[in-house]
Amino acid sequence: MLLQSLPVVQKQTRLLVIAPHCDDETLGCAGVIHDVIAAGGQVMVVFMTNGDGFTVATEEQFHRLFLTNEDYVNSGYARQSETLHALHLLGVPEKQIIFLGFPDRGLRAIWSDYWNNSQPYQSRYTGSDHSPYTTSYQQNAPYTGETVLNNLEQIMLAFQPNLILAPHPADEHPDHASTWAFVAAAFMKLSKGEFVPGVNLYTYLIHRGDFPIPHGYKTDALLSPPKPLYQTQPSSWLQYPINSDMEALKEQSIKEYVSQIRVPIMSSLLYSFIRKNELFEEVHFPLITQIPLDVDLRNLDTWSNQEPILVNPRGVNPVGALEPKGKITSIYSYMQGNTIWIRFHIPGFSKKRNQYDVSIVTFSLSDHQMSREKQTVYFSKADTNLSPDDIVRYPDDVIIKISSSPTQLKNFLFIRVETKNQFGIMFNHTVWQPAFLSKF
Repeated sequence: MLLQSLPVVQKQTRLLVIAPHCDDETLGCAGVIHDVIAAGGQVMVVFMTNGDGFTVATEEQFHRLFLTNEDYVNSGYARQSETLHALHLLGVPEKQIIFLGFPDRGLRAIWSDYWNNSQPYQSRYTGSDHSPYTTSYQQNAPYTGETVLNNLEQIMLAFQPNLILAPHPADEHPDHASTWAFVAAAFMKLSKGEFVPGVNLYTYLIHRGDFPIPHGYKTDALLSPPKPLYQTQPSSWLQYPINSDMEALKEQSIKEYVSQIRVPIMSSLLYSFIRKNELFEEVHFPLITQIPLDVDLRNLDTWSNQEPILVNPRGVNPVGALEPKGKITSIYSYMQGNTIWIRFHIPGFSKKRNQYDVSIVTFSLSDHQMSREKQTVYFSKADTNLSPDDIVRYPDDVIIKISSSPTQLKNFLFIRVETKNQFGIMFNHTVWQPAFLSKF
């Protein structure tokens, strides 16, 4: 597998690394972080959570089975301390490290269901609905999507990065996938013009069943992207080679995460990233085409030349391996006025009794104020919560129509689909796919 290299870092590089947990930045990006600093560039590392919801590691730390909320908070402080030591080895000063303090294993719920400050999410581990850490970027930050997005926007505007590294959308850890969505939303909002031109966004992968392969401590091996992801977008994957000295330094940095290393299943994962290279995928945000009102989008032939906004690769869910048909392989979309049309290509749709749960999150920007709206629809070959006029079914495709207020222009959206079999078991899902609905 021949991969192009990430562009060479230089003195002008302003690198922003966004990590869901304390250790992800070193696993995915240690070589790039070190080399930017060595070249005279600037680095800022932001942590979404303090990893304070890892029960096994916290039990190991405090040597007891019945943990308190305070134990989980103290485990978060311990992981912060490990982070400061790990990044010090890579050359990152403490003032360039930001801990947001949002809840470990809570980012998916916050992104999906706890957006407004009037209804914060409560961590099942720390027992708090706001950041309990004195070290957080925003003191007592409420656990809401609105706050997460505002924090990321403020940091991006203040630091003015020209290179951003964030989690991959296909990462199977919910905190990673949700961090991707938050970062993408902040990036899309700020792309209105508040960023300097030429900001590059790349993603790094940590958690997926078929990655890294081979697993474990293989210092002479190279990281390769999972085959299903590579086949979907082969030209967008890039590698960053690191030499033997850097590889040894990365190993030292990883070993600073003692709380993770002493958990056997975690140590194997962490050591899997001590390789001859690091991997990244370049991000491109599609723009959904506006089409004239007199075009019949119920007709499948109308979509024949449309490029997909999402191509859904083979997943790693074992139940999905037993369900070869009825999975979404690609998603297409058009705008018609303020109406969003979406086509799902589902080979074997009419022969399966699957249900498709579609989540659509739209963002609208007006007078520098961002409003968010979430809609959830579902359909199967026999049932839906859409009106009959808003859905058309074909043997291998489904077309739906999502209407919105004619007075509020939607700027961009995110879409994600879960596929459940006849027993209600989710066996496949797409990433949170963003797309622009209009040019800012």
